[in-house]
Amino acid sequence: MKQILDKPGFISMKMGSEKLRDMFQMQFGRLDLNKLSPFALACMSGQYEEVKQAISNGTAPDLTNAETPFKLGFISFTVLGAQRLRGGPSGSLRHIEVLQHLLTSGAPPDIPDISGHTALHHACTPPLGHAEITKILLEKGANVNAQNRYGEVPIFFPFQGGDIPIVDLLMEHGADLDIQDGNGDSPRKLCIVFGAEVIAAVQKWERKRNGEQAPWEEKRCENCKTKGSGLKQCARCHVVRYCSTECQRALSSDSGPLSDLIQRCIPGAHWKTHKPQCHPFSSLTAVTLKPNYRDFSETISRADLTRQAFGLSNPNTHPFKSGTTKIVNFDNKSMVIKIQVPVDLFSNLPVSGMGGLLIYNKKRDFVCTVDRASNPVAYDTIVQTVRARGVGGAKAYFAAELKSRDELVVKVSEVLAEQPF
Repeated sequence: MKQILDKPGFISMKMGSEKLRDMFQMQFGRLDLNKLSPFALACMSGQYEEVKQAISNGTAPDLTNAETPFKLGFISFTVLGAQRLRGGPSGSLRHIEVLQHLLTSGAPPDIPDISGHTALHHACTPPLGHAEITKILLEKGANVNAQNRYGEVPIFFPFQGGDIPIVDLLMEHGADLDIQDGNGDSPRKLCIVFGAEVIAAVQKWERKRNGEQAPWEEKRCENCKTKGSGLKQCARCHVVRYCSTECQRALSSDSGPLSDLIQRCIPGAHWKTHKPQCHPFSSLTAVTLKPNYRDFSETISRADLTRQAFGLSNPNTHPFKSGTTKIVNFDNKSMVIKIQVPVDLFSNLPVSGMGGLLIYNKKRDFVCTVDRASNPVAYDTIVQTVRARGVGGAKAYFAAELKSRDELVVKVSEVLAEQPF
């Protein structure tokens, strides 16, 4: 282990990073807690009164120190204990209070252990990621972009676990997506590997940082901004949503005396604002595809296969199930769909060729493929749009209408915000 750790710079796979991880995990599992100092043990076991008393009477060690051969700081001991210890009398484990008291007493939040992990790295590590602790650390000045010996910043870890609340916290506090690790990989590059939920969260924050928005970015009423379920689509464009008749009603009337009367009676009606951007499905905004329904064997996404390689699971996994499309009511079904263009299975990058499009909705009760031969012009339009405006040039989300079993109309003029499916 020491031979690898003594190498300068960030440790890449070629330099033995995976071997180092394995050795670290094995040796850490053998850590004898009985050999910790009483103060470190109190931190790890969440004994708030003991920690508070030791600091107040001056018997606590220097809070900037670290213990054990792993060089763990007292903040890290507290985080690791909060993640791993359960049970005991009610209220006996008070890790949050210990953490807050240590931070206000001057304990540095960013002491790295021998693998370069700070307390924030530990707090974000799946499957034990802890959003409340992550929030406290960030608010107390923990470095959101601290790099460990592998060059990894904390946001890489909730990507692995699909932990969106922690991704949101890190992005809110300035996580940099372009910092490269020892292998030359960055969070921006890697987030695509870990699935739709991660991608949607990251892209939402990227737009927020740039002062931008995309259609369907949030489940909220376009007029009053109320968030929630059961929102009504604009029946004309299928892009904006409204929470109530009062916010939506003026959409159903064209301009004229009746529409003007509605606007006067309902100050919140949004039609005047929405009308210039309300583009209906037409030959100018949409293309028509012919779905090909085949019996999809039960399978999971590449993101979940990646998590399995890390020994992790994703509770949000929704595998394709054999025969699900047989239950769809093929009669003017309006939905949001995800379209994936052909990609290389190893690089996840789009590839040229005649491969079919994979199309499905959130519930996955509609799943189909589309071959180029059925409509080359529409197929090429979809591919060009996805590659120019989609996620990694490989996938994108659209409003669509399933007119019949053999007619899927896709609105390509407006690419929707990345959705968590």
